[in-house]
Amino acid sequence: MSAQSSAVAQTVVQLMSQIQRRPGHEVAAEDTAGQHRLTIAELVLSSNRLANAFIGLGLTPGSRVAYVAQNHVEYVVLEFALLKAGLVKVPLNHRFAPNELRRCIELADVRLVVADDASSAVLDEVLDGTDILRVHIGPRDGWLNFAGIVAGGAPTSVQAATGPDDLYHIRFSSGSTGKPKGIAISHRGARAAILGNTWVMSSSGPVDRPRTLQVAPLVYAGGWSVLPTLLCGGTNVFMDRFDAEQMLEVIIRRGITWMFAVPTMLRRMSTLTELSALRESSLSCLMLAGEPAALPALEVVGQHTDALIQCWGQTEAPASTTLLSRTDMKHRELWASIGRPVPGVEFSVYTDGVVLDSPEPGVDGELVIRTPSVASTLLGAEPEHAERLLPDGWWRTSDLGHFDDAGRIYIVGRSSETIITGGTNIQPVEIERALEEHSSVREAVVVGVPDAKWGETPAAYVHLSEPWESVGADLDAWLKNNLAGFKRPGHIFVSPDPIPRASGESKIARGDIKKIVQSWVADPSGVPANVTRVEK
Repeated sequence: MSAQSSAVAQTVVQLMSQIQRRPGHEVAAEDTAGQHRLTIAELVLSSNRLANAFIGLGLTPGSRVAYVAQNHVEYVVLEFALLKAGLVKVPLNHRFAPNELRRCIELADVRLVVADDASSAVLDEVLDGTDILRVHIGPRDGWLNFAGIVAGGAPTSVQAATGPDDLYHIRFSSGSTGKPKGIAISHRGARAAILGNTWVMSSSGPVDRPRTLQVAPLVYAGGWSVLPTLLCGGTNVFMDRFDAEQMLEVIIRRGITWMFAVPTMLRRMSTLTELSALRESSLSCLMLAGEPAALPALEVVGQHTDALIQCWGQTEAPASTTLLSRTDMKHRELWASIGRPVPGVEFSVYTDGVVLDSPEPGVDGELVIRTPSVASTLLGAEPEHAERLLPDGWWRTSDLGHFDDAGRIYIVGRSSETIITGGTNIQPVEIERALEEHSSVREAVVVGVPDAKWGETPAAYVHLSEPWESVGADLDAWLKNNLAGFKRPGHIFVSPDPIPRASGESKIARGDIKKIVQSWVADPSGVPANVTRVEK
């Protein structure tokens, strides 16, 4: 094998090549109505044409192309075309504010943007005065049409030289800083992440050819299940946006066997009156990830399906790096665990400046991970990358946790979220879990706020299914029975509405919630009319 062939074998290009060798008549992707279907042969031809069209527009290997749109079948064509032309994918949330989009596009040095109706209006403002090319999924004045440039591209096969250290994508996350940073993943890293997800898919859903519902945003963790589905011989079924009732109907009507969801989706599923229909569906694996799953929602949904599993990963070290299996999910006491590492991924505990060779069960420390998928760099946050990357390839996750005696991992909080009250450390997740175990609590977020006596005290933002007046006394007694006095929130803000998220169905932006809650504590007159303020 030549050195060049060996290099290609360590890239996502090789995985694409494997997929393209599937029988041409098999369906690679379709929409939820079944009206827009793309076979393997059509995918190969359309991505050839798009890759050649991109080259004709002046893009060269290494150029960055942003996808700022909802979930569309066109995403798969774009994925393959970028791989063939040697271009770097930059997935961006279409809900970002103009200045957020502008910063991301500038940091990543984007040369072309692919958008849809959900994002094109704000992008017109962001891209005004730039020479960035614009491609629209569907017709729009002043934009190139996606289908049009595919039809106009040459059908000949093309493949840019690609090595394992070349960038595969740049994904943006604000983390705890509140400022977007570009997380650059190499082909070597992306290949490891995709194969890890493929292992999870093939081992967790006993189906030969999965039908995967792509309803979680593709610009976030949802995108990591597209190629695994194709590698497993399956079909991606694209749903443009999340709607709980429509999702349940699609699962049943379209024969969905596998899907990825964040806990917010699970919470909304748990409220559906027709949820019992899930038991009669073909669903064999419902993967949860993104944040600690809400216990009440797990209990409700778990009554109607045995398909639940939990995984964990970081945007800086994607994708599914752990797995809590279907067997483990049968035991409620294990739901707080993120499971065991998937093949090819190592975890340990970092304490006192040392990565432990053999972490002692039950002893907390900062979790560290070693996997090829760790980010090559963090654009706009280079010092953070240097600080978190340790010798021998270990990556500091910033999450605090421990192992049990069976090798399962438990996350107890983030080092940046630790609340220090009277010199004692408290992890918000412990208080959140105690709150969410109460039957009336749909969701809870706990943050630290300044306190004149103790330095800091916990404050909770709680989404209740019933008015505070009817459950407040019972919830207060519940907390007294389950939490030490210094852990009980000094302030509780109760809302009948779900806790807001900055980016659709993604995990909670804790930095934003902390600012909101701190402002309410400092100035109670600013508490919205729909939120009830409760003092300890």
